[in-house]
Amino acid sequence: TQGLSDYGPSLYSADSMAWSVDGRRNAPLPGHTHQNCANCPDWALAWRQRVLDAIEKGMTAPRQLSLLDLPPEPSL
Repeated sequence: TQGLSDYGPSLYSADSMAWSVDGRRNAPLPGHTHQNCANCPDWALAWRQRVLDAIEKGMTAPRQLSLLDLPPEPSL
């Protein structure tokens, strides 16, 4: 999740199983009766929203320019 907030603006797409691991390691959402939320669509949607919020926050945070963002030097 941290990587997505750091590099999200540079990505076109990303796939992650982190939401499932997070759901397995934490208590189920309130009102859910299953043992954990590893395969829970509600948990997945909540995790997605947290990631999108982190990416948006990362996009608005001041950042040091990357060397890769510099224009190429003219060839001689």
